[in-house]
Amino acid sequence: MTSQEVKDKIFNKFCIIDERSHTLLSPFIVSREKKVLYWHIAKTGGSSIDFLLKKNNLNDNVLDNINLTFEERKSYFRDVVDNWDEYSKFTFIRNKYDQLVSLYHYDRFASLQNCSFEEFIKNHINQKSSFYPNYHYWIDQHFLTTIDNVNIFNFIGRFENYQNDLKKVCSDIGIPFENVRKNLGTYNKSKNYTSYYTPELKSIVDHHFKQEIEYFNWRHLNE
Repeated sequence: MTSQEVKDKIFNKFCIIDERSHTLLSPFIVSREKKVLYWHIAKTGGSSIDFLLKKNNLNDNVLDNINLTFEERKSYFRDVVDNWDEYSKFTFIRNKYDQLVSLYHYDRFASLQNCSFEEFIKNHINQKSSFYPNYHYWIDQHFLTTIDNVNIFNFIGRFENYQNDLKKVCSDIGIPFENVRKNLGTYNKSKNYTSYYTPELKSIVDHHFKQEIEYFNWRHLNE
């Protein structure tokens, strides 16, 4: 059973308000009736999962509803956290080095035009940027999935085993599996992500995501 202290830490973690007035509540898809909870980590196939859950009526449209006030969403989340042990809770993660390449291509078109991958790592990951002042905790998969270094989800799927892990999730929560792929990156994926990194760039990533890399044992494919 999750202790009240841990529940309070979960509540406080996801209710952080960043410098853009955004919170970590937005990526949640939750059904209180069916007791299903999903947290969408960036560039892990989450748009497809969002679509599948919503199609099967497993979203109360509260935490991801930007038209509701923060207090309304926070009150709803407090009830979810108070009943945390009753939920089937899952998320998906992705090899950090690969995730950053995917994020780079997404953000480059969204807000970081004419930015090289080297600039993305050195000026965006390596230091606080105006684009996302608190970018690290939005994509730090250790921070997002643990409290006191203990996993808070029932299941953590791997992007590298996406289809099989999503089939398991669908079976666990009682919905039919569909091989839906939404919001796929359009960059050239035949280029191995390891080729994006110089030793210096890898060292920067290793430093900033040390806990995550050690916890999930992320490695370059060629190591």
